[in-house]
Amino acid sequence: MAMCPSPTPLTESQIKALATDQSFERGQRYYRNGAIFNPVLQGQTLWADCEGTVVYQPRITLGPEGVEDSDCTCPYDWGGLCKHRVALLLTYIHKCDRIRPVPPVPDLLAQHSREDLVALVERMVQRHPDLLDWVDSPTTTDGDGPNLDNYRRAVERLFRGSDMNTMAAALAALAEQGHSFADRRDWVKAGDIYQLLLEAANDHYDYTVLEVDYNGAVGVEIQNIAEGLKDSLEQAQNLDMGRHRLWIGTFFQAVLKDIELGGMDYAYPASEALLEHSTDEDWAWVERQIHQLLRGAGGRKLGEWGRESLVDLLVKRAEKRGQATDANAVVLEIGTPQQKTFYHLRQGNFDAALSLARSHFMEMPGLAVQFANALLEADQPDLALDFIQSCQQQRDYYGYGEWLVDFLAQHGSPEQMVAAQFSSLKLRFTLDSYRELRAKAQTLGQWDSLRLQIIAHLKEKNRIPSLMDIALLEQDWKTALGYLKKLNCFDHPKYAILVAQALETDQPKTAMKLYREMIEDAIADRGRENYRKAVEYLKAVKRLSQATGQKVDFNQYVQTLRDQNKTLRALKEELDRANF
Repeated sequence: MAMCPSPTPLTESQIKALATDQSFERGQRYYRNGAIFNPVLQGQTLWADCEGTVVYQPRITLGPEGVEDSDCTCPYDWGGLCKHRVALLLTYIHKCDRIRPVPPVPDLLAQHSREDLVALVERMVQRHPDLLDWVDSPTTTDGDGPNLDNYRRAVERLFRGSDMNTMAAALAALAEQGHSFADRRDWVKAGDIYQLLLEAANDHYDYTVLEVDYNGAVGVEIQNIAEGLKDSLEQAQNLDMGRHRLWIGTFFQAVLKDIELGGMDYAYPASEALLEHSTDEDWAWVERQIHQLLRGAGGRKLGEWGRESLVDLLVKRAEKRGQATDANAVVLEIGTPQQKTFYHLRQGNFDAALSLARSHFMEMPGLAVQFANALLEADQPDLALDFIQSCQQQRDYYGYGEWLVDFLAQHGSPEQMVAAQFSSLKLRFTLDSYRELRAKAQTLGQWDSLRLQIIAHLKEKNRIPSLMDIALLEQDWKTALGYLKKLNCFDHPKYAILVAQALETDQPKTAMKLYREMIEDAIADRGRENYRKAVEYLKAVKRLSQATGQKVDFNQYVQTLRDQNKTLRALKEELDRANF
């Protein structure tokens, strides 16, 4: 094995621990086939090209404990290292003489004259035209201020990309100049950069970006920019009215964007900045925008939650200025039914609150339960019980049954609670609820009757998995075996293994028969993962065969499996690995 003058010694076992079995095996294949080319070691970082479906670029940073950080341009996102990074690491530990050590980029560039560097950049741009974006990056300034036109062009380009990590890194790089001005306490110039970046994000960060921004990398950078603009708004002295309104308007658009995206805290703390730093003139403008939106102007569809959010913004501003009467008037005049309902509840106007709740919440179980809980907090248990029972009569939603069980545990008799729990269990069976009902009903002498009713109900609804759960809980193996034959192909494997494990002691031959069926089903499904499952079941058969004196039969069975599946190379490998 070639040894590197390396920053970190590594072993194959360490690499294997960082990847899934499938990724490691595929990475081994890539390494053996010579898929890694142009490998480079720069300081602590490995780079290379890897020939895959296309050419990918794995990158790995090493440290004293091994791999500290890594990424790859491939789309792999299923946990652990991808096969391209595995192949690079195997190259590093086995063929290190192929890896070219290079000094840091500043050291490389220092060897060239300015003319050489200009010529180099020109050749790079001719070869890769997309690098022109970096050459034309907004690092130049007009006088002492940032060149905002350059920023505007750059941010428009970055949002046309498709890789979220690249987009986030580019956005962070653009914001860095704003951070530099902020560090020098030049808040106006910092704010101008943050405002431009946030305005562009408001325009471009939509559902198509959100859906692929899996880890929120771009969203985090937008939040950092919004925080920078808020700091600039707080710290800037003698900010002119036009710039102040522009910054406030950008925050307002960010609030609308958050509503559009469903409330993901986009550009937090935009709403906080809007409430804290709007002048009276700014807020009058904001109010006009909100009222127009609530009237449906501008073509923006708000939805109930969006309307509630904007009304809530008006209420918070009034409360912040100590205008509680105005805040109440806003809710009563333009609030949503939900806001009006909970307003009346807070005021102790229970009849008005209940009237609104019955008109608007009966088809929204989650909101109905929330309202009932609020009634309990207001010390109105009778009203809460009557409301939920009314809701339950209109819609047999299991959440109502759960609420009633909890309520009656505090306020009702044991008989009432058992009746409620029985009704809830019929709507949504869980084994835990079944156990709880059994414990309570047995103390009342009601269990035998209720159990028969539950079994009959589940049979009528053909809920075989629930019936299996009961049979396993009650160790009724004959019934469990009967239900096992009725399960669909999705539920059968899960319950077959449970039944087989349960029968190993009392009925080992039946357990072996089940394991054999699972082995043959797993092999029929093909794929290495299924072959591994088959081998695990085979280990159970071997154990039971030895315990029952059927070792010869077991050996014959294994040979039969091999003979019947000679073409399945991966199965043979798994059987060999387990010494079968």
